[in-house]
Amino acid sequence: MVFPILGGNSAVGGYAIDNSLRFNDDDSARLSATQLSGSTTTWTFSCWLKRSEIGQQNSIFTVGSSSTNDFLMYFSGTADTIDIIVRNSSTINGRLNTNAVFRDASAWYHIVFTYDSTNATSSERMRLYINGERVTSFSTETYPSLNQISVVNNSSYTMHISSIRGGADYFDGYMAETYLIDGQALSPTDFGEFDEDSGIWKPIEYTGTYGTNGFYLDFENSGSLGADKSGNGNNFTPTNLASTDQTTDTPTNNFATLNPLILGGSITTSEGNTTTSKSTTAFKTFYGTVPIPTSGKFYWEVVETSSSSGDVLVGICVVDGTLSTNVDTYPTDTLTSYCYYSGGGNFNYGPGNVNVGFGATWGQNDVIGILFDADAGTLTFYKNGVSQGTPYTGLTAQYIPVFGTYLNGTTLSVNFGNPSFSISSGNSDANGYGNFEYSPSGGLALCTQNLATELSPTIDDGSQYFNTLTWTGNGSNPRSFTGLGFQPDFTWHKVRSTSASHMLYDSTRGVGKRLHSNQTVAEATETAEGTITSFDSDGFTLDEGTSNDFYVNDSGVTYVAWNWSANAGSTSSNTDGSITSTVQANTTAGFSIVTYTGTGALATVGHGLGITPKMIIWKRRDSATNWSVQGTQSGINTDQTEIVLNSTGTVSGVDSRLSRQSQWNSTTFEVNTYGDQNASGGTFVAYCFADVEGYSKFGSYIGNGNGTNTSADGTFVYLGFKPSWVMVKASTVAQSWTIFDNKRDNYNVADKFLYANTSDAETTGYDAMDFLSNGFKLRKNLNGTNDSDQTFIYMAFAKHPFVSSTGIPVTAR
Repeated sequence: MVFPILGGNSAVGGYAIDNSLRFNDDDSARLSATQLSGSTTTWTFSCWLKRSEIGQQNSIFTVGSSSTNDFLMYFSGTADTIDIIVRNSSTINGRLNTNAVFRDASAWYHIVFTYDSTNATSSERMRLYINGERVTSFSTETYPSLNQISVVNNSSYTMHISSIRGGADYFDGYMAETYLIDGQALSPTDFGEFDEDSGIWKPIEYTGTYGTNGFYLDFENSGSLGADKSGNGNNFTPTNLASTDQTTDTPTNNFATLNPLILGGSITTSEGNTTTSKSTTAFKTFYGTVPIPTSGKFYWEVVETSSSSGDVLVGICVVDGTLSTNVDTYPTDTLTSYCYYSGGGNFNYGPGNVNVGFGATWGQNDVIGILFDADAGTLTFYKNGVSQGTPYTGLTAQYIPVFGTYLNGTTLSVNFGNPSFSISSGNSDANGYGNFEYSPSGGLALCTQNLATELSPTIDDGSQYFNTLTWTGNGSNPRSFTGLGFQPDFTWHKVRSTSASHMLYDSTRGVGKRLHSNQTVAEATETAEGTITSFDSDGFTLDEGTSNDFYVNDSGVTYVAWNWSANAGSTSSNTDGSITSTVQANTTAGFSIVTYTGTGALATVGHGLGITPKMIIWKRRDSATNWSVQGTQSGINTDQTEIVLNSTGTVSGVDSRLSRQSQWNSTTFEVNTYGDQNASGGTFVAYCFADVEGYSKFGSYIGNGNGTNTSADGTFVYLGFKPSWVMVKASTVAQSWTIFDNKRDNYNVADKFLYANTSDAETTGYDAMDFLSNGFKLRKNLNGTNDSDQTFIYMAFAKHPFVSSTGIPVTAR
């Protein structure tokens, strides 16, 4: 489907933010203003920001010139938390330091902070909201006394944006829509709302008043970047900021940048992650934040702004799980990549770094344009606007912009449409987005407004098809649960606070029919023990029966249920294969439940998806057998190999009895003589999953070994969406199947995990991974989730796509 695009930076069907201001901490860039007298007890600060530098102390909004009397709001160094301090006469009167960490550099955050010391309730006197939701978990939580004054709105003190007291800890990234509201304690809904279709938090126009000292900075005047648009005239003075720091990368049109979460050692980024430099002679590779859609044409530019006569490569590489482990080599050495090489003017491709004579050599100050036509499968390079030809055709995978430099002193500036350098000619793309030195030749900028039309995600709100529910037992039976937003057709329950087996139900097999992912046992139909008694329109009903085994609703026990939507329990007979199957399919969500009776011989089974499954999980229902898992992703994609869900074991060797993944297609999957998939007369259930753009992905990655001790720089995995659920399993080393979700950990870092193959209680405290706007990042090597050079497979489902079908960019987490 195609959605309308409006010109310039307008958002489709909503409020548009046209500009942001890019702060580069290396420049000591900041804004400052003298305050007028206003309310020192009641005020609200709101801004949108996109971080560029992770792990460094970055100021957001501060007031004061010394630590005697000040207000501070900043990202707190290596902890990456938000720390807010209210101080008078050297005494901290109020402080909130979040447990949540903020390490997503690919999308925008919305921050609202309300100070209201006149509130009779202590905990209401300081309130912090991120992306429309109140933050309630703090490592430090101190509230001011009733009517405690602050230095904000006190004319004796200066306001600062992007610095602490005007002289340190500068912000690195982008800011937009920055407000101070004097005299009012507002809520985030004065500045934003949840999109009706996708549920993504998005900006709206503020229509209220500002008070005497209030201000509104929209950064639309490049000649006066600190201009106050509130009408109060509270203008800020810019320091070390230039017109090129005004950008169109905004919360309503998020542009690609370089990804600081995939960098080799000694690489530094600057200018909002559009420029890189390094302090080593080793070759380094780095990547964009946004994979290129598999349809449409896209264009970007690269300029070598300083040079040591070293090698530079620019181009594309396949998006897969090897990216994070290949930051210290030429991209063409080990990656499936296609690059234009500066020194010899060659075209290089890999793996293997094959050199082919190509275009002109290039170097410092040359503008290299890259045009990728996904529809035609072609890649074209330009030098200073002149085509060097199309060296490679037949490109059909999903790719991401890739860059590489060699010697010390080489600096690259990358222009995805939001350049950090001066543009002499000024060329936008066909939709009016971006600012390029040369014509994009029909290519579009890599920004979310363009991505919305080319990706056209069919699912804008992942919670309509997958959702997690948590609860604490209260001892009442039966007990009904609602709030899922759909009838769950496959529901997977697990006790969290004590050891107990996993319980898997589906609406095809029917109520009470229970399987255990950590056991080989046959399906049991339960009435006396804890079981599901109905699949309801918005949830399910559970009954403990006469048991006391913690399965369902024991008082004080905590639980989790992961739920998938199929077809509201409606099944159909499927004769696409040689075995007639019963299928309940959701073709939109790429999920089907398939039941059939085995023949013990080579056969095919219809799955109802309409596209080829990426992963299938089998269980024989009438006998004690293993759970068989096969997939087409790297790590388990060799024909007739499997990995077992109820085991820590590695991927098997080739077994001629198993299904051949290469024979799966859009209508059927193969079964053979393997008893766990097709025993004669045996009854089976198969859960079939396919990749759905912006909603689900079944892939693999290579661990980089980091995170074992103090390091927290594990592998980054692109998904194209903000995940809500991730399960990881090593396929080349014996480890457990580890499950994370966004309800047990509703902020980063995610570290509450359960093992699908054991009855163990939930474990926490390992700081395992971050859920991000475009994927997940391994932080610590939890029980083998990031072993060096080992292959890991994963299943992941989305909360939201990176951009909705109507052009709403997902927020950062």
